[in-house]
Amino acid sequence: MGEAAKQKTDLGMERPGRPLALLTVLFASAFVAAFNENIVNVGLVDIMAEFGIGAATVQWLVTGYMIMTTLVVSIVAFLQRRFSLRTLFFAACAVLIVGALVDLMAPTFPLLLAFRLLQAVGTGIFVPVMMSTVLMLAPHNKVGTFLAVGSSCITLGPALGPVASGVAVTLFGWRSMFALPLVAMVVILAAGIFFVKPIAPTQRIHLDVPSVVLLAVGLTLAVYGLLVVTTQLIVALACLLVGVAALAAFALRQAHLEEPVLDLSPLRVPQFALACVLVVVSMMTTFSLSVLLPLYFEGACAQTALSAGLLMLSPILLNAATAILGGRILDKHGEKVLLPAGFATMVAGLLLCSLVAEGAEAIPMVAASCVPYLAVGLVMSPSQTAGLKQIPAEQHVSGVAIMNTFIQLAASIGPSLFIGILSSTHAAQVAAGSSDALAQAAGFAAASRVAAVIAVAGIACAVLFVMLGKRGHAQDAARTHAMPTLASVMKRDAYTISNKSSVHEAVKTMLEYDTSGLPVVDHSGVVVGFISDGDILKGLAGARQTDLAY
Repeated sequence: MGEAAKQKTDLGMERPGRPLALLTVLFASAFVAAFNENIVNVGLVDIMAEFGIGAATVQWLVTGYMIMTTLVVSIVAFLQRRFSLRTLFFAACAVLIVGALVDLMAPTFPLLLAFRLLQAVGTGIFVPVMMSTVLMLAPHNKVGTFLAVGSSCITLGPALGPVASGVAVTLFGWRSMFALPLVAMVVILAAGIFFVKPIAPTQRIHLDVPSVVLLAVGLTLAVYGLLVVTTQLIVALACLLVGVAALAAFALRQAHLEEPVLDLSPLRVPQFALACVLVVVSMMTTFSLSVLLPLYFEGACAQTALSAGLLMLSPILLNAATAILGGRILDKHGEKVLLPAGFATMVAGLLLCSLVAEGAEAIPMVAASCVPYLAVGLVMSPSQTAGLKQIPAEQHVSGVAIMNTFIQLAASIGPSLFIGILSSTHAAQVAAGSSDALAQAAGFAAASRVAAVIAVAGIACAVLFVMLGKRGHAQDAARTHAMPTLASVMKRDAYTISNKSSVHEAVKTMLEYDTSGLPVVDHSGVVVGFISDGDILKGLAGARQTDLAY
């Protein structure tokens, strides 16, 4: 039993023979999934021209992908309990590959949209599965660093996507952009055959369909309402009202299900809930800048789309580098200084961007934008890691699913909110007689100031997170120095076995809980005897397997 026990974690999970190789494959898959998320942005104009559709229709390639990804992320905790890592990995690879193949040749827009949404299923699986697996396999003292590497992959993917697809569209046409993730996923699939293995037991649980319907309706209406809030206010408010009601009904239903689609109980832990807020603020900042900066470079600085993408590379690469640095700082020194200082730097950087914006010059803005990107890199992954450390290991899958759901919502809310501010300010400036370029600059400055105000809330939550942590440490210290009682020194998680159980069940239970003996109880829970591994060995020497009757 000794060698077998070494291959299992505390949760009964099988350790793969090459955990680093497995994590590398999952890092690569998360990168490609994130890369694929916004490659179509630079090809929307060409798609509109080929299929003869308008902007309101073509934008569903982006909005629909976002909604579908959020939906899958929300139920991925259920999927991880129901299916093995290997099954989910190959399913996600398959939908991304098939979706890209069809989109390369799609003769109609509805077919293009349908298989683009199919690809979103793969993205929704890969990112949270990668994070959950890191939490399972990474050394305890390096979890922050490993999650930071994963965070860098997710950050670099969307940053490099528009640049690479912009080159492909320019040289070979819009369909060629689907070839990039297609080739990458085929390579990752081949690597996965050798390195991706099942690592956790699965459960025969059933998906609650009404919960999925409520979630889909809620997410679709909420995201759509945010997208049209600046153009169709009444429609937006109606969609938001019904969407929020559906999401509230979803949350209430989960509390009454034996097998919830998404276990929301981690949100009852104050520090985990605060960490979710920190993640939302971080993602709103980085996603919003990723949308606003190209608009600024093109509208205020007269840069081409490709030039705008290239200008974005410096802050994005800095973000990826500081993400790894933030993870290492968290592992060595904790979050008590890192999180408040990081969010304070974020506020300062956003205010700097708002001041530089009025000059309508590209290079100063690139330099200024490096500051908030650096700050997001320092706090994004550590916020996730610090929050997940507050909940039991058996809730990590649910915690990851919750955080990634918030990330997708932040990716929807942030750009919608800040683009609305930019657009309304731009319109007001043009009406007042400003040039289009200066109006774009003023709109960007206004959006940056609002983002800074939101980031101030991040500082407050970070400080509260640290204060709650100090209070918890003080209470732990007080308990440690208190006079021990009989109850405090007794082991409470005693495992028992029924007097109707077989010897096989007794052996299985001893192996599962790594114990050499078990109290035997009757149907009412009263202890009626005790069985040890020695008793079993003696019995097997001359008796057949019978019921354990006492």
